Amino acid sequence: MAFVSVGNKGYELSGGYQYKGITDNSLDWESVPNNSYFFDKELKQVFYKDANGGIYGAYYGGTLSTNNYSTSSTQWITSLRLPISLETGKIANGFTFFNNELDKSLEGTTSYNDFNISFGRSIYLSGNTSSANINVNEEDYLATFDTDLFTTASNWVNDNKETLNALGIQVFALGEGEDGRIRFGALSDVILNAITITPTTIIEGNLNGEIANEFTGNENAVGDHVVVPYVDTKYMGARIFHFIRANFNIVTGSIQYAELGLFRWENDTLIGSLSQIVRNADTTGNQVNFITYTANSDDPFVTGGFYIALLNNTGHTLEFTSNAGILIENIFDKAYSF
Repeated sequence: MAFVSVGNKGYELSGGYQYKGITDNSLDWESVPNNSYFFDKELKQVFYKDANGGIYGAYYGGTLSTNNYSTSSTQWITSLRLPISLETGKIANGFTFFNNELDKSLEGTTSYNDFNISFGRSIYLSGNTSSANINVNEEDYLATFDTDLFTTASNWVNDNKETLNALGIQVFALGEGEDGRIRFGALSDVILNAITITPTTIIEGNLNGEIANEFTGNENAVGDHVVVPYVDTKYMGARIFHFIRANFNIVTGSIQYAELGLFRWENDTLIGSLSQIVRNADTTGNQVNFITYTANSDDPFVTGGFYIALLNNTGHTLEFTSNAGILIENIFDKAYSF
């Protein structure tokens, strides 16, 4: 039904709360004007909607109703059946350990504002001449070699980013010189797994490429980052603080020092500093806490997202074992009605 005003019905309420309209149930509350009382037929109660969209029961200044929140959280937990090896010189992206839906904890996740793991897949460009068609969502986008592979990747991204973003596809150019990569991201792996690159001519050195997830080497897209849902949300325009906890176990052994960091997914840059991780002979457990924020709609957490990664620079192979988890706690600047 939505909100129905009573102001033009030819009568005025003479007692009680002077409500301006009526709703059938809480599904209609979104359409209620701010700074107004209203009567809900299902709950048989008068409510007040404040200037920020918060819904209060009984009277303004009363207790906030249950759809108003100043915090939210998402948690993933998994148990590794077999140890996973990480060779020295390699990195392990923490989000690649989880299945977004199967490993999402009900107790640690708020249904009204949960985050999701997005997929990633990249084209590693090769060649030094001519052009190739990169097919995304059944549409060809021409890439032409220019100067080096990174310049070629950058040109292609600049030409097509706006179009692909409108389809819900993230796209970034990474690398330098002859390292030219085009990184794609999306909430679903279906479109990413269908991406292809095909040379326009068969000549030596023709522009071409291999496609894989950059963190696992898997040919198919893999969940590897989290994008903060921000645009068109209730809290758009406000700052959100994030408290992130990463915990994991490493098989015991001689003392070795590795490093764990929080990174921007769009360009792999480190946020803050790396935290030291110690493998020792006694305990397997490791935990690191990060404090960060999302500032606005142009924030890298919104346009690209973030990931947590362990850098194995020990000179030895490390093995992840047993349990792993990531918890993201969000604090809003005020209570919002979801």
